[in-house]
Amino acid sequence: MRRGTQVLGGALVAAMLALPADGRAQQDTGGERDRVMAVVDGLFEAMRSADSAAVRALFHPELRRMATSGAPDGEPVVMFGDLDGFTRAVGGASPGDLDERLGPADVRIDDNLATVFTPYAFHYKGQLSHCGVNVFLIARTGADWKIVGLADTRRKEGCEEWLK
Repeated sequence: MRRGTQVLGGALVAAMLALPADGRAQQDTGGERDRVMAVVDGLFEAMRSADSAAVRALFHPELRRMATSGAPDGEPVVMFGDLDGFTRAVGGASPGDLDERLGPADVRIDDNLATVFTPYAFHYKGQLSHCGVNVFLIARTGADWKIVGLADTRRKEGCEEWLK
């Protein structure tokens, strides 16, 4: 089995774990969807502000890596980066350099686990860099929701249609 298949399979299993046994997300009766999306929106606001401390605060401290899938040469690959590298990159940017714009989000919540699947377009210094889908795995710890897993796809074509 390819390494990329294992990671993507793991992301699929994690997403499926966010669903009850009948495959439907539970009703959001307490506004938890808004709290989960506040974490996601907060991440991209912190990136736009180049605020690495705010980025780090949104991730669970046990998170060690983020997986990113893409096909730079037509062959699917999975690349890994750690949270420290990500926060350094955000902190090294100037405010406004990093602008990730989200499309409609599919949020699934069950108990203390949520998944967010959303298309995005990433702009660097005002220019479209790439687009794809973000998949967040978010867990409630105490009163807070924290990002415990993050994977994304990346492509350079078809971005306009993707966000409609």
